[in-house]
Amino acid sequence: MAKNIEVVLKLDNQTFNRNIRTSGQAVDRFSKNSESSFNNVRNAFIGLAGALSVREIVSLSDEFLNLNNRLVAVTGSQEVAASALDLVRQVAADSRSDLSSVASLFADLTVATQDLGTSQADIATATRVFSQTLQISGADAGAAAGAIRQFGQALASGTLRGDEFNSIAESNSFFMLQLADSIGRPLGELRELAREGKLTAEVVLAATMDMADQVEADFSTKATT
Repeated sequence: MAKNIEVVLKLDNQTFNRNIRTSGQAVDRFSKNSESSFNNVRNAFIGLAGALSVREIVSLSDEFLNLNNRLVAVTGSQEVAASALDLVRQVAADSRSDLSSVASLFADLTVATQDLGTSQADIATATRVFSQTLQISGADAGAAAGAIRQFGQALASGTLRGDEFNSIAESNSFFMLQLADSIGRPLGELRELAREGKLTAEVVLAATMDMADQVEADFSTKATT
């Protein structure tokens, strides 16, 4: 055991420093066209790295840059992506959720709302609400990541139905209960509405925003018990 600990503690400093320099240089390249976006991206990276071990920081750079790349792809600019990344980081912290899953959902909701004029703040709210309902429902990390992926894919396609509906109904019962309440329909009718294609991205997102205060209240209660 002591020998294993010694090996970990003697992690190659040159490798560590090289990874950090590489990630920093990549962030610089992504942000070179905007000083403000540079600051936002670097601050997000520092915020993510602050609570991690040396080994986790080394592996963080690739994940961080992949997240940034995806957000750039869906938002259209580094400056907007930098702002989105900061929101994603905050949502993940507030909902005690996996960063990659939250970023993926944020990106999918951005795609789903391109024609709806939805703000980044509202997309972040919807992302936070769904992530919090998973915590309230007691989903484990694997189930939560799967449900987040299915929810994002469903709304990006325009409708919540089929396998995506089944996955969310199984892992996020609290969200389904709140969804039924928000649209004013009995819980038992949701599956039929999904089958008929009536749970559109616009309907589900509006309901998700509507349930935000109740979910926040329940989540805060759960967090303190």
